Amino acid sequence: MDAIANSAGVSVKTLYSHFADKNELFSKVMVEACSDHFFAEIVLSEEVLAKRFPWFSMASRRGLFEAGKEYLIHLLSEEQLALYRVVTRDADRFPELGEQYQQTIARGRTAILVAYLRSTYHKKKWTQRNAEEDAVFYEGLLRARIFEPALHGVLKASTRNIEECAAFASRTMWIVFRSSNQYVSGTMGV
Repeated sequence: MDAIANSAGVSVKTLYSHFADKNELFSKVMVEACSDHFFAEIVLSEEVLAKRFPWFSMASRRGLFEAGKEYLIHLLSEEQLALYRVVTRDADRFPELGEQYQQTIARGRTAILVAYLRSTYHKKKWTQRNAEEDAVFYEGLLRARIFEPALHGVLKASTRNIEECAAFASRTMWIVFRSSNQYVSGTMGV
């Protein structure tokens, strides 16, 4: 508490006048850390996302690859890995911490993928796809070979690792898209 007070330029007594105890201070700080201000400040419209992410307008495997790469760069950043470790460790003591992380960080990134997939499906006329389910599946493919090793400190994610994982995931996803949409449209024999 002394170090926090010194860093803030206030007395310990002032800190305790704002927070009941160390747990409340920790909880408030972590909830703020779990707030992704990009999502808090805007409505996720296609126009906004297309301006922020150049790949958003690409209804192709390349666009899916770039979306996956962006997802992994964010997920595997030192800041996000550290935050994930703390949230995982302390969410049972501070349920609001886990809720805040889920609402802003996890769901926010998934929302970008859902919006991208919806836009792609519309452009490709893939009417039978479910963007929410596909986004969760794509996230699983993206995380499969890299997230846990990076989280546990076994692997330091590099541009090459990220690109390899995004290439694998986007290639696999695109195969699923193409095959299921050919089947639905009747161009693929049973």
